[in-house]
Amino acid sequence: MIQPISHLRSLSLDVTEVDASVRYYVDAYGLAEAQAAEDSVMLVTRRDARPVLHLRRAAAACFRGLSLALRSEAAVHMAARDLAAAGVPVLRLPGASGQASVLIAGPDGQEIELIHDEDLPSSEGNDGYPLFVSHVVLNSTEPARLVSFFTDTLGFTVADRYERDLLTFLRCDQPQHHCIGVSPGVASGLNHFSMDCGSVDGVMRGVGRMAKMGHSPIWGPGRHGPGGNVFCYFEDPAGFVIEFTSDVLQIDDPTSWIAKEWPREPDTANVWGTGGPSARAIALMSGER
Repeated sequence: MIQPISHLRSLSLDVTEVDASVRYYVDAYGLAEAQAAEDSVMLVTRRDARPVLHLRRAAAACFRGLSLALRSEAAVHMAARDLAAAGVPVLRLPGASGQASVLIAGPDGQEIELIHDEDLPSSEGNDGYPLFVSHVVLNSTEPARLVSFFTDTLGFTVADRYERDLLTFLRCDQPQHHCIGVSPGVASGLNHFSMDCGSVDGVMRGVGRMAKMGHSPIWGPGRHGPGGNVFCYFEDPAGFVIEFTSDVLQIDDPTSWIAKEWPREPDTANVWGTGGPSARAIALMSGER
């Protein structure tokens, strides 16, 4: 097992219309454009220019991968060595990208970058702009295998799960309840990803900005049972489901935390009782775009 992962850093999406996606994420969702090439754009947070979303032009929209942070360059080099020894496909060695990172292939073919990043995200803010990537939920045709990869190989632990393993919440070496979720699916890919807006006011200001730009939620606002977070989901131009969130449960003493199996029912998915996901949200989260 590698050194502890500190946080989820960013994710990467393939899209067919890069310009349309960039305009959506900058003008409505609230990110900023940083590095840009002909077929690739890196989007960052407005407050501290934290890299959070990499968009790449492709023939079809799909989830390409995610980036996880390690606390030292030495940990990255150790991870490259240990993962290769364990038979994990290494796609890029440390130094090949000009920085301390290693790129591996996950069980479902997603690219997973392990990168040195000691810049921990701040969760303080209420201006309605995303502060950092809170979590990502992945669909998998073999969810047990994917959960095992994250726990046995990358060192995550199970925080909670829905009954019948309909969704497993995984946490890394940070207080936040979860930063990865794994759900069974007819195809492997992205269920949704979420960015933290710092507070309930921050979420609602983000929702208000989206409304002014003509974008209505496909689910929410509401509050989940597992993780306790406030949520509001939208559909981006490529058909990916994105979320504003805040108030994710913090586990300050992981040694005393006992993972719970939650019933999969409306009052658990949304404890506020403001309604369940729309038919469109269900279709998109299942991978139908």
